[in-house]
Amino acid sequence: MRFVVFLLALLFVHDAVAQETVALAVQGWRQESSPDGVVYYRCASQICAAGSVVSYKRQPHRTALTLADFENHHRGLAAQNSSAPGIRDVRIVEPRERSLEGVRVFQVSREIDWTDKSTTFSIEARLIGKDKSFSLVSDSPGREWTGNNFEGFLRSLVTIAGIEGP
Repeated sequence: MRFVVFLLALLFVHDAVAQETVALAVQGWRQESSPDGVVYYRCASQICAAGSVVSYKRQPHRTALTLADFENHHRGLAAQNSSAPGIRDVRIVEPRERSLEGVRVFQVSREIDWTDKSTTFSIEARLIGKDKSFSLVSDSPGREWTGNNFEGFLRSLVTIAGIEGP
């Protein structure tokens, strides 16, 4: 994983460039990108559990964002989507703030109960470095896998968020 972080640092392009590119090569995951800048990783091995998805995206840099703001935003999204087809219930739990290597990390866990009686577990986070911010989302059908996948990607993204531009 350290080699991946080193590659990330080398591939990071400074803010002056119109489109930043952060490339992660993570064993056991298949990468996909969307036109809106979201980079998705879908589980492609036994190390991450079938159905697992992790994604990240560069976000507007808002240093004044608070945990309460972040939590309220996600509670609003949960309420807005709770009546979507196939959803029985959406819960936002475990809001927390921590700091890793000088990068502020806000995160909430989201649990979605579906009408087919399955549950999806997510961790949604905002990483705020000195001059850049990212969102990071981990989804899977298992709470433990969601946490493991999230923590695995978090370290690499913290390194990138913590790199200051010239």
